[in-house]
Amino acid sequence: MGVEAKLKTLDIQKTLGEVTLSDGGKLPVPKLSMLKIIQIVKFLGVDGAKIYSQAREVLIDDSYDQIEKYAVILESIQEEQVMHIFSIILEIEDKESLSLDMNESLDVLLVLAENLDFEKTFTQVRQLMKKLFNKELPDFKELIDRAFPEVPMEPVKEETSEETEEVQEEATA
Repeated sequence: MGVEAKLKTLDIQKTLGEVTLSDGGKLPVPKLSMLKIIQIVKFLGVDGAKIYSQAREVLIDDSYDQIEKYAVILESIQEEQVMHIFSIILEIEDKESLSLDMNESLDVLLVLAENLDFEKTFTQVRQLMKKLFNKELPDFKELIDRAFPEVPMEPVKEETSEETEEVQEEATA
């Protein structure tokens, strides 16, 4: 393969896309580099391990129902902790990542989701965390199952005309 052919196969674009900010400005979403992955793994290994440890205590506590557990876990996570990952990804200061509004943050996640194989990346980060910090993160499917447990659908009961009349009579009484 000639030099010109090799150059054509190189991916030299530095961004995955861009997000339009509420003020009309553009925020480029850079590609993830090894340095960024290592910074995220380091963050997860230190702060993430603390968050996970607290979450694990809540998850095994039977005094909460499933919805309460998620609410308690989400309430304990500080916005600064979550947005620190955005600052690593976007190559901006933590303060700047905190100033993104919800829609801008979601747009960044959409750009990443459209351009990355999150399951593969998460699996690799999980393996790296185990090697570097000897900490085991749950696998991707387990995380998704925990975050979005399957809720059995109850069949909708159709009211008979007699039940409807009874309800209406009780309401007017």
